[in-house]
Amino acid sequence: MSRFPFPVPHGWFHVGYAADLAPGDVRQVYYFGRDLVLWRDEQGGAHLQDLYCPHLGANLAVGGKVKGELLECPFHHWRFDGSGAVREIDYAKRLNDKACLKTYPLQAYYGVLMAWYHPDGEAPLWQLPEIPECVDSAWKGPISRPHRIATCLQEMAENTADSAHFLTIHKHPGEASYDEFTLEGPAMIMRSRQLFPSSRGPVEGTLNTDSLGFGWSVVRYSTLVDICMVTTNVPIDSETSEQHNHVWYHNPGDDPKVDRIAMAFVEEVNRQLGEDIPIWENKRYLADPRLCDGDGPIAKFRRWAGQFYTA
Repeated sequence: MSRFPFPVPHGWFHVGYAADLAPGDVRQVYYFGRDLVLWRDEQGGAHLQDLYCPHLGANLAVGGKVKGELLECPFHHWRFDGSGAVREIDYAKRLNDKACLKTYPLQAYYGVLMAWYHPDGEAPLWQLPEIPECVDSAWKGPISRPHRIATCLQEMAENTADSAHFLTIHKHPGEASYDEFTLEGPAMIMRSRQLFPSSRGPVEGTLNTDSLGFGWSVVRYSTLVDICMVTTNVPIDSETSEQHNHVWYHNPGDDPKVDRIAMAFVEEVNRQLGEDIPIWENKRYLADPRLCDGDGPIAKFRRWAGQFYTA
């Protein structure tokens, strides 16, 4: 039996890095439990579509070519635009230009390609906000690290509500104190005060998280330095996920000491994620957990999480 009762959720998800996809590139990828083709037209537009041609099922990424703003099927040379409509068939006298190649909304977001996925093909239900730190020259970054994890996105997101695990798993020197934990629509907002471990001993600081669905969050830390970490996730399938952590840090004076502290933070946050991974990869979801008063707002989180699944 599956360890988790959840299908692939809907939301905005990480499907690549903009700089890695050059004009004319066509590549096969696998996300949302689906075979997909990711390509960039010669005018610079990036597109994500189903992998197999709706004509006779050819793989569009194996021999498929970009022709201007169109993707050409390697089999009968049907050419599709970024909306999935057939625009050219050399041997056909009449075209049905109605979109027939399933297409996923795609946007470049601070260097990351974020795609909207909904199993019923619904248009995006929310948009991703601007992040001022990502375009401010006083903030250095991004420093990005990927992690592939054999778990579902809900299990990973639940850590935000699980205050006790900071003590038991990550050995923080004190309990997290929640000043705010708000769930409204697709948004989860958490404001907390914590003691963080450091080479100098416990350091007081704040940890604030703003999430929209399971695919995107901004975590702002204020300790020895100010950190803005953007986390972009994607479900590979219902039981496998990828998480990418992108760190910016505030260093307007190019202080090498701040650089060293920030790099130590990058190593520490990814080390702590490494402590979570064996728990996630070997646990199973319990629909009726036995919770206690120090566990944090886990039940509240789970009620909110249910909105991202389509029956």
